Amino acid sequence: GRKGFPPSQRRFAQAALSELLGGVGYFHGRSLVRSPLQEHPVPAPEAALFTAVPSRSFFPRGFLWDEGFHQLLLARWDPALSREVIAHWLDLMNAEGWIPREQILGEEAQAK
Repeated sequence: GRKGFPPSQRRFAQAALSELLGGVGYFHGRSLVRSPLQEHPVPAPEAALFTAVPSRSFFPRGFLWDEGFHQLLLARWDPALSREVIAHWLDLMNAEGWIPREQILGEEAQAK
């Protein structure tokens, strides 16, 4: 309001932020990964991920690509919370520097 945005734009911004915050969650478990040494996917080590998801009911898992867009908004609202989310993604980096683009951790994510 102080910046002169009309009520309709303020309502839109409030809805966007609240929807984003409602999609932030903590996931824990093992992903399945392909290995050139195995015929079928194998469980990765246990991992934790604090992330914003595109839709908790349809996509209860983290997507690295989407996370960048989520953080554009979240970092403006709470920079410390945004850094925590980014740190979780960086913690998933393997020894070769690769971060999987999608994280399916825990029963909720695996059920979808």
